[in-house]
Amino acid sequence: MAFGQALIELRRFDEAIVVLKKALRQNLYLATYQWLASAFAHLGRDAEAHDAAARVLEIDPAFTISALIARAGLSNAKLFIEGLRKAGLPN
Repeated sequence: MAFGQALIELRRFDEAIVVLKKALRQNLYLATYQWLASAFAHLGRDAEAHDAAARVLEIDPAFTISALIARAGLSNAKLFIEGLRKAGLPN
């Protein structure tokens, strides 16, 4: 999954989606859906971004972007956070 994160930061969203989908086949981590939602959103693949966002909220109904930033110290991950917002996840 870390490789998928790095690809998003490099704005290589299509490649990130391939890597993150592979990670999902191996496990169902919440963070994988978060990064996948962000990548889809940056590509304008809104339906898929919203589907991934829905899985985030299914796994963690109390999820908010601000809580994630506070918990994980992601204040410098602007591109990732922007994608989460585009995917429709609550702030």
